[in-house]
Amino acid sequence: MRHLPTSSSVLASAAALLLASSYWAVSAQQQPPPAPEPPSPKAIEHFEANIRPLLVESCAMCHTRSEAGGLRVDSREALLKGGSSGPAIVPGKPDESYLLQAIRHAPNAPRMPKNGTKLSDQQIAAVTQWIKDGAVWPVSATSAAPPLATSREKVLTAEQRAFWSFQPLRSVEVPAVKRADWAKSDIDQFVLAKLELSGLSPVAAADKLTLLRRASLDLTGLPPTPEEIEAFDKDTSPDAFEKVVDRLLASPQYGETWGRMWLDVARYGEDDPRSLDPMGRGYAPYPNAYLYRDWVVKAFNDDLPYDEFVKAQIAGDLLDEKLRARTLPALGLLGLGPWYYDNGSVEVTRADERHDRVDVVSRGFLGLTVACARCHDHKYDPIPTKDYYSMASVFLNSAYHEYPLAPQSEVDRFKALEKKIEQKEKLLGEFLQVEGRQLGETLALHSSKYLQAVWRVTGEPKEPVGKVVDAEKLDYDVFDRWLAFLAKPPRFYPYLKDWQAMIKSGGTKDEAKKLADAFQVLLLEVMFAKKELDEENDIIRARALPGTKKKKPANLPSEFITNDDFCPGCGLELRSLPTDQMQFWTDVFRRDLAEGFDAAYETEYIKPGVLYFRGWSLERQLGADRRAHVDALRADIKALQADLPPKYAYVHGVQDAEKPAVMQVNLRGNPHRLGDEVPPHFLSVLTPEAPAKFEKGSGRLELAQTIAAHPISARVIVNRVWKGHFGTGIVDTPSNFGINGDRPSHPELLEHLANGFVTNGRSIKKLHRQIMLSQVYQLGTETNAVNAAKDSGNRLYWRANRRRMTAEQLRDSILLVSGALENKLGGPPETLTPFYNRRTIYGKLSRYRTDPFLQLFDVPAPTISAEQRFATNVPLQRLFLMNSDFMQQQGEMVARRVAAEPDVRARIRKAYQLVLGRDPIDAELAAGVQYLTQEPMRTYEERKAEDEKKLKEASAAKPGDTGQKPAMSPEPAKPDPAMSEGMMAGVMGAGGGEKKSEEAKKLLPITTFGRYVKILLSSNEFLFVN
Repeated sequence: MRHLPTSSSVLASAAALLLASSYWAVSAQQQPPPAPEPPSPKAIEHFEANIRPLLVESCAMCHTRSEAGGLRVDSREALLKGGSSGPAIVPGKPDESYLLQAIRHAPNAPRMPKNGTKLSDQQIAAVTQWIKDGAVWPVSATSAAPPLATSREKVLTAEQRAFWSFQPLRSVEVPAVKRADWAKSDIDQFVLAKLELSGLSPVAAADKLTLLRRASLDLTGLPPTPEEIEAFDKDTSPDAFEKVVDRLLASPQYGETWGRMWLDVARYGEDDPRSLDPMGRGYAPYPNAYLYRDWVVKAFNDDLPYDEFVKAQIAGDLLDEKLRARTLPALGLLGLGPWYYDNGSVEVTRADERHDRVDVVSRGFLGLTVACARCHDHKYDPIPTKDYYSMASVFLNSAYHEYPLAPQSEVDRFKALEKKIEQKEKLLGEFLQVEGRQLGETLALHSSKYLQAVWRVTGEPKEPVGKVVDAEKLDYDVFDRWLAFLAKPPRFYPYLKDWQAMIKSGGTKDEAKKLADAFQVLLLEVMFAKKELDEENDIIRARALPGTKKKKPANLPSEFITNDDFCPGCGLELRSLPTDQMQFWTDVFRRDLAEGFDAAYETEYIKPGVLYFRGWSLERQLGADRRAHVDALRADIKALQADLPPKYAYVHGVQDAEKPAVMQVNLRGNPHRLGDEVPPHFLSVLTPEAPAKFEKGSGRLELAQTIAAHPISARVIVNRVWKGHFGTGIVDTPSNFGINGDRPSHPELLEHLANGFVTNGRSIKKLHRQIMLSQVYQLGTETNAVNAAKDSGNRLYWRANRRRMTAEQLRDSILLVSGALENKLGGPPETLTPFYNRRTIYGKLSRYRTDPFLQLFDVPAPTISAEQRFATNVPLQRLFLMNSDFMQQQGEMVARRVAAEPDVRARIRKAYQLVLGRDPIDAELAAGVQYLTQEPMRTYEERKAEDEKKLKEASAAKPGDTGQKPAMSPEPAKPDPAMSEGMMAGVMGAGGGEKKSEEAKKLLPITTFGRYVKILLSSNEFLFVN
């Protein structure tokens, strides 16, 4: 096998030593110098960091297996032996080493690298030092040296392996603390010990309402109801909060909330952009993506042990056959990733697909950025490139696959009917296409006649259209097309300029006939030239794409086997007309007509060119026998469609290849340049010895089992759960437990929790319970000047962190408060609108067109794994809370909920109880009464008229003015259309009075109390979790 270099610069650089070899002679009797003393760690580090990469980059292309000039550079012995003219290096004597003379560009020496940039002074100095120190090479003379031309081996040192997150779980002793009476759990003792060591102390515990609201939002994403608040307030038993936690963990809403956390990590999306797709598909939906989402929700609700949770998502198809139907949907983690099939070579797109899967699996489960080793050894972590490709090897042999969730007989019947429908639709489409083309070509023979008729109705004197069309026995539709076409600006070709100039100057009938005849001659020449080129191109395609049937474009990743599958024939170099003629042909036979063309002739998709016929414009021209044929085909299709049942559900997943392929390192990440073969195996740094090769199929099952059992996976999920409760993780980079990630604030606590997690059967619900029953979780949010001065970021957890609601918590909590929330679990997604009352997790989550509401409130883009959410603070968020139709509707629904109360004060109290979970204080009650009794209730139209009146008065001249008009503000920019759709409707202030849509008519009338409720819903007390 030929091995390739690791950099594109090698072609120019490494060939240089080919000439140099002629200077290096060696006698048959010459013996190499004795082997040096064992190298020092510093010398080895210098070689690995500076010399080996330089030899790979600048020499290896020509001087490894090809042995150009007899010289190899992939071992010390090879350099000592040299090429046909002598040794390349003399250890300890840099000035006598021809290699150094060559890279220095010394007189009478070859200039190396040949045809490349001279090495930098620093690189030359590094080589000089290396030779001076004895040319240390950390591979003995008897060892098989790894070929530099493919990839150098990264030697993992004991120090690298000793990094904290790579270690086995260890037992940790719970520390003693001074305030033993405060600590109620092991968690408390670990946290308190750190606080005491730093001279800090925890703040007071949160009050019962704050604690209940925090727990409810943490576990279910919803605030407590007034009834739940009252029950908790009355329960004075020591285990009152424990009972609350158990109730919330048993709630179905728990899985919806924590399932959403995992979906961020899993980069869950329900479609994928195909913006560059030459077939014009735009995007590819995943119709059954929700099955994975629902599986994740159920897994959390069922408290599926985390090791099973891991294995199901990586290898759900390879687990126990009896459980297969339950675990198949979990494969959505791998099957629902982004596609990479936009005009890319099959090698590149497959490599990108593997990269995505390596990334989501390694960051999601291992908390390691393995994907950073795609092009080179990881810059920070001890992860060699070969380890990246060993993991990628698993996904090389795991292709996209759709698993039916229906009996095979049902699947077969559906596919058979679907095939019949496709065949009939193909016959109908091809028939209409041929008829339309023939009609256009026939009418091209009469183009002169139509042009002269156009002159008669546009020239001077103008004649009535009806009179001309009837007299010349023309077709009204075709005449209108020519009339529109001849008025178009000639942007792409000059063929209309003479005609339009003649019309403008009032040309004569003879001039019009002469130009019309010349135009027809030109049109026919171009038309027949295009037909001849099409025939030639058909021959080119037939030779390049042999086969008896026309190839269909690939619609699924698993169908994309060759570069031509994505868009058959798109990569061929076909013949074409000159640009102006091609544009002319397209305008006549394909391109849309100008705006203003009669909409009656517009088909479903495009407004056709002058002689492009489809839909109604074609079928009205067909003879009776041809129309009967079309009607018969359509009747057959309709009958078959009536028999076609709804498509069976299926899982988007992956499946092992029948014959596993061999993975090779992609040099510098380039799949067109292949290096060493690598077997599938686990990360070297996470195995105490050399990792064993995965032997079963793709290796997915073995990978899943290894990850699920490894200590780092337990640490990672424990840290994610901790972060979900506290806002920060013990490791505050939840998907990066590597050297460049954050160090744990409480390493012993994390170790203790991970140990307990494993001991408790990897139960996430038990972990929640353990965390939430701690004193640390139940702390208040008030600050302390002494503590803040020493630990402003609260990394030692001396208080609870105040957090803003997530997008899902915000929307779902408002729906709960208004009484509109529907608690149905699972099912296909729907677009989020002001009137969609299910939980936000069930709204559409698009990669192609991100929902603006979700984007506004910081839901991460579902294209890559997201370790955490960031809380931005932008004006548009407040505009949403103030103006959106959603907020208006929910405010009015709350107003209706409290309308039965006897008076305004009682209604205010009820609104406070629903929204904030408490009674208003006297000042709040008084302010509410004042607002509701004094704030005028005006319609949108009245407020708009009043604003315009004020603006007019402000602009009018006043006594003493010069009479000069005041400078006007520039016209405001038009709002983004996305700001008037879905949940964002009304955000930019287009109130209900201006709206015309059917949805807008559903909005409840605006009332003063509804506006008052919006104030409560927009308050920080509601928006933040204390």
